Amino acid sequence: MSYLEFGAIPLQVNPDLQEERDQASFHVTELTHIIDGGAEKTQLRKRLEKLIYSDPDFRRFPDVRTFGTKSEFYGASVLKSIKLFQLRKEHQWTDEESDIVHSLVDHGHALGLHHAMFIPALERLATDEQKAKWLTIAKQYKILGTYAQTELGHGTYLQGLETTATYDPGTQEFILNTPTISAMKWWPGSLGKSSNYAIVLATLITRGKRHGMHPFVVQLRSLEDHQPLPGIKVGEIGAKMGTLSTDNGYLILNNIRILRENMLMKNAQVSPDGTFTASAPNQANYATMVLLRVRISEFAYTNISKAVTIGIRYSAVRRQSKLDPEEKEAKILEYQTQQYKLFPGLALAYAILFSTKLLKKKYREAQTEIMKGNLQSLPELHCETSGSKAFCTEHMLKEVEIIRQSCGGHGYLAASGIGMMTSSSAPLVTVEGENTVMYLQVARYLLKRFSNAKSGEQIEGCTSYLSMNHAPYLCPFLSEKDCRNLSSLCDVYRYRAFIVISRVVRTVQTDIKDGLPQHDAFNKNLVHLVRAARAHCYFNVVKDFAEAVKELDASIQICTVLISLCCFFAVHGIVENSGDFLQTQTIGVEQLKWLKNLQTSLLAEIRPNAVALVDAFDYHDITLTSALGSYDGNAYERLYQSTEKDSMNSQEVHSSYHTYLKPFIQEMNKAKL
Repeated sequence: MSYLEFGAIPLQVNPDLQEERDQASFHVTELTHIIDGGAEKTQLRKRLEKLIYSDPDFRRFPDVRTFGTKSEFYGASVLKSIKLFQLRKEHQWTDEESDIVHSLVDHGHALGLHHAMFIPALERLATDEQKAKWLTIAKQYKILGTYAQTELGHGTYLQGLETTATYDPGTQEFILNTPTISAMKWWPGSLGKSSNYAIVLATLITRGKRHGMHPFVVQLRSLEDHQPLPGIKVGEIGAKMGTLSTDNGYLILNNIRILRENMLMKNAQVSPDGTFTASAPNQANYATMVLLRVRISEFAYTNISKAVTIGIRYSAVRRQSKLDPEEKEAKILEYQTQQYKLFPGLALAYAILFSTKLLKKKYREAQTEIMKGNLQSLPELHCETSGSKAFCTEHMLKEVEIIRQSCGGHGYLAASGIGMMTSSSAPLVTVEGENTVMYLQVARYLLKRFSNAKSGEQIEGCTSYLSMNHAPYLCPFLSEKDCRNLSSLCDVYRYRAFIVISRVVRTVQTDIKDGLPQHDAFNKNLVHLVRAARAHCYFNVVKDFAEAVKELDASIQICTVLISLCCFFAVHGIVENSGDFLQTQTIGVEQLKWLKNLQTSLLAEIRPNAVALVDAFDYHDITLTSALGSYDGNAYERLYQSTEKDSMNSQEVHSSYHTYLKPFIQEMNKAKL
């Protein structure tokens, strides 16, 4: 074969990858149906996939993302948003169908916040009259909105927001201002160049008194020529590590007057004379953020499942060195060290999948009550979504980077798809609440619930274990075989969480008793409080995964594989955090030795089904956007083909040669003479 033919991609699947599929112990389609939520959901996704990818624009977006400039990518992202809006309207997609489509074409698109936050905020925070005015035209795309909360100087500390909305009873208007440089809105997606409206979160001031954060509908740009309105300065915040499809923006407000009715008044009202009335706690305004944290957990699943699909498929076709001197070079997936890099991410993907399915169900049930005015479930929901967001994104980002490294030098190429996935995953640990802050909010809830349990209250929900009788505790691992028992593994995680929480509670209480102010006692123990929150979150994810596997209505082959994967997820977590488990006397040194042995044994058990487990995610090649992870496994041919799309290769001699290099070489040659 001549070098000119190297770029031709074979029509057949790489034999090494096909060999992996042939040895799977279960039917991939059955597991795909479980992941999607049933065969009907899989068929729905396939129909939507076919519709979307029949459009050449959607087929070319991945290339623009990989090889285009920031401006080109943003332009394509705007086009993608518009096409999605048009298709949603044309086909009358439900929210579920729209979510499926967005996951197919990458969650990042220029006007994504319109459906992700602007419309949900109107649905949750507006009165019926306001919905009739704003929600209708928003759903008809007559206005395009975003959600402006974060400021240059304040993010997760909402009480510190400096943007003000001062009521003027003489004109029955609110006057909005960002009075300092740190008060300007900074980071909201779709704000810089795309949106013409925003729901602005500002501190309400009426009759000289502050009433906390409230939402206001503010027009930013002209509906005629898209120019910013008088008194408004808005723009893009600049280059970022990733998420180039979104125009994260800044917003400066200078005496912007809006009608009284532009304050979303479902939970609080300001009358024409300026009287403030709260019909629900101010925390009710956080409902939109709670929803977004559920979605961020889902994004974490998407990113880790894509990354591990690429990593495992590539490892099945990449051969390097010899295990047996008499045989050909081995697939790198055969090496135990490679499995140890990849399989934690594989197990994490399934753990997040099942945990977020349960979380989304809880959210829907709670939201039904919240919309009726019953906020009883909101504190628990806030704890669970904050913890899930922090845990899922933290662990996802770690594993995605490990998977990128597992692909060697090729993983650094944009065409691999993983490098860009790493940079697009990074913001998730800070967006909508930096993870340390999220863990501390979980910790505050744990302290309160622990106190309730100690006073005799029967605790329910995700913290129900705090009211259980944990003494005397006996490690359930009496032999190495016991370490495989999912119930026993859950018990170990439960007890670890209980001990870590109880110890930090006693420490904080002792510090307060010794004379430290409560805020100082809390600050003195922040590291331990985060540790307690992490232990709680890890327990709940392990429990969710284990319970989901136990309740599966599936073939014995799939149940067997998922039990092994769940067991590996739990065992790997104990080994990685062994100091915590030993310190809390949840396990002993002998049990840790058993668990380490089991961990490596499980690598070998998972190995034959590794490719089938990622195939079950069923990502279309266009969705995956990876030369290394394509379904056919022809990684080298696709890498070489990708070079043809790079603008650097559009001409044999780059212009810099004539401008700089040629004169330099000529000068050097003259110098020799």
